[in-house]
Amino acid sequence: MALMQINRRQLVMALLANTALATGCGNASRPRSDEAEFLHGVASGDPGMDSIVLWTRVTPRETAVIEVAWELAEDPDFSKIVAHGITATAEEIDYTVKVVADDLLPGTTYYYRFQCGARTSPPGRTCTLPGADAKRVGLAVVSCSHYSFGFFNVYRAIAARDDIDVLVHLGDYIYESSADDSGSGYGAEQGRELGREHEPAHEAWQLGDYRARYAQYRRDPDLQALHARMPFITVWDDHESANDCWMHGAEAHDPQTQGSWYVRRDAALKAYYEWLPLREPDDGRPLWEIDRRYDFGRIASLYMFDTRKSGRTRQFSYSTDLRETLTPFDFSDPERPVAIQDSEHLERLPQDAIRQVRTPFDVRGESPEPVLDYARIVQLERDGLPPGFEYWPDLERTRSEFLDDPSRRILAVEQETWLENEIADSVSGGVAWQLLGSAVVMASMPAPDYTQVFPESLIADSLRNPFTQRWLDRTRYGLPISMDAWDGYPAARQRVYEILRRNDADCIVIAGDSHNFWMNRLHDAVDGQVVATEFATSSVTSMGGYEWFGDDPRIFELAEQTMTTHCEDVDFFDARHRGCILLELTADSALARYLAVDTIRTREYQTREIARFELTKQRGGARGELRTEIP
Repeated sequence: MALMQINRRQLVMALLANTALATGCGNASRPRSDEAEFLHGVASGDPGMDSIVLWTRVTPRETAVIEVAWELAEDPDFSKIVAHGITATAEEIDYTVKVVADDLLPGTTYYYRFQCGARTSPPGRTCTLPGADAKRVGLAVVSCSHYSFGFFNVYRAIAARDDIDVLVHLGDYIYESSADDSGSGYGAEQGRELGREHEPAHEAWQLGDYRARYAQYRRDPDLQALHARMPFITVWDDHESANDCWMHGAEAHDPQTQGSWYVRRDAALKAYYEWLPLREPDDGRPLWEIDRRYDFGRIASLYMFDTRKSGRTRQFSYSTDLRETLTPFDFSDPERPVAIQDSEHLERLPQDAIRQVRTPFDVRGESPEPVLDYARIVQLERDGLPPGFEYWPDLERTRSEFLDDPSRRILAVEQETWLENEIADSVSGGVAWQLLGSAVVMASMPAPDYTQVFPESLIADSLRNPFTQRWLDRTRYGLPISMDAWDGYPAARQRVYEILRRNDADCIVIAGDSHNFWMNRLHDAVDGQVVATEFATSSVTSMGGYEWFGDDPRIFELAEQTMTTHCEDVDFFDARHRGCILLELTADSALARYLAVDTIRTREYQTREIARFELTKQRGGARGELRTEIP
């Protein structure tokens, strides 16, 4: 059964009523003032022009219903209170506290705090979205913040700035991975080295696990500082639940040991809404319906949408979805079958004389060559393939029968309809920029053959790892380098491009997930026209893919050069830095600054701007000329 919206307001009202009744009867169920603490900081998010969500969590010493007071002020000294109230929390919502402060002024900075008995939380600073008179908007864009891979220096660097209005987190806010060396122990070694091992130590897959993992992340001082500094706009990716998840499962979910995917999904979503400062869906709507629009005056409309649980179909699997190469053979003479290599020969034969034969390839030369001698094929089938031979896939059939299937989706039909209606409304309303907040990268990135790019002497040690060897081998096929991104769903991506073109949207895609920096010009597959510009951020801490091959700078140089020359969409690629994108928007321009930290291995770090890109309306907006600065 689908997990529907838990009416938090009704639950809170019931908690308050029950507490009042118990107190009136002399039952001391309400804790003393020293029995609850604010250990996880404060946060705000999901801003509107006249409202904001405020969040905290109390840590009790015993199970109880706890009353929490809150107040919102115009000044950091709290001498000008503009809103206040009392709410309640309890074990049912993991002692999290979430209130919506409304009737506020647009484009205004506020300060907030919570009180529980004699204890007062740290203060927080937040702001509402601007009105039509806004001149400038500053966003910080982040993604992929794995606790064990390193310190949250990127968060600390953003919190220290005074030119950012809102933080946009594009997913993988937490990671579900374990702290051991099992198959799910992603980042375990780094966590042990840094004293940042995941809690609980096992992979998170039940409600208590997810709650404990959020609690660990939210004790981090740098994440607390960032939440206290500015409001967050968030969407989940896969690791808030399970790696490479989709509508009906996940690559990393094992029903035999972890039970129903839907139970796990619902537990992950419940914890996400408890621990993040965002509104929950309206009554009766499922929790995975997180799609929403944020308007920054007439400067920009930002669309945040689920790409995992609402409509995504299963990702491509190399083990099950590659189509084998089959060669038709003429079996008119069963003793001497002959490969059919021209269509005329094929058309002359009766159907019962034709047999499709699985074909091995000789891959020792510059390009794979099929073995067409039937006796040799039988011998290889019987004895096994020697080194230099393999069953090469039929890539054209793989694309046509699976990858390009229009029924494969990232967004549900209803999501695509919603997106088109909202974009049309934004454009007709005179909003300058339409921003798509995508958890995964949208650009087309066919894999270069890295077996030819990387000298084996450079990556020899890494090839002892079956994962890196397998990934490297698969690049020979030239299929999308990430099947989990939009590139693994080309028909779904094309439908989004058609929405943008039909509505003449001036679209910028902001994306995460890849653990690398990209600046991409998104080309329509039909006519090659640029549809939008994509600014994709690296990770906060999560390890970049090319780091698995080693730390020799030549690895990154070769990867960056190859991807920018091999992929038409890719104009800029940085494979070696952790960081964020600072996006400054006006009605006339969009400036993206790529900010990197030099280390996440210690708390001492330096920041550096590694690239800068600017779009202006005068030069064609998101589809026109781009000004680039790369130091």
